[in-house]
Amino acid sequence: MKMRFTIISASCSVLLLCTVLLASIPPFAEVYATNQVTVFRRVPIGYNNQTGAFTLTSSFINDGLASNPNGRLCASYDYFIFNAQAGQVLQGQVQTGSTGSKPVYYTVLNSPAQLNVFMGTTCGRGTWQIQQLMPPATISWTAPSDGQYALVLIVSGFYGGPLYFSP
Repeated sequence: MKMRFTIISASCSVLLLCTVLLASIPPFAEVYATNQVTVFRRVPIGYNNQTGAFTLTSSFINDGLASNPNGRLCASYDYFIFNAQAGQVLQGQVQTGSTGSKPVYYTVLNSPAQLNVFMGTTCGRGTWQIQQLMPPATISWTAPSDGQYALVLIVSGFYGGPLYFSP
């Protein structure tokens, strides 16, 4: 019985330590917009705060469909997670690299759960309000209520060049 108590106590101690460490990590980026600060809790891997440059590291493979038996890549995407208050405006400039000529699409999802559903779809298909941009272009979005949101940037097919998002 004493062995079981020790293992449970050790597990709880490790969990508590991880929680404290995660809470003490500073946010990845702070963005000042319309008298309020938007703090990104998650940015794409390799995101450069000074230039706004990053590459799209996630993708959808269109596999299992009769029209695509070889499983080709149908979209590249990445996302930013942030908290916002009702009425807070998120504005940002989106640009592709010098070799990028594809349109960029974006959507703002209203919860981490909705982001998980989006990532589990076939090629991002769903009831999202996806907007098309022809970079350089400006995103201007107003939070409908207090909450956590995900800004998702999407390019059809493979896109290996840099993408720039400057809030």
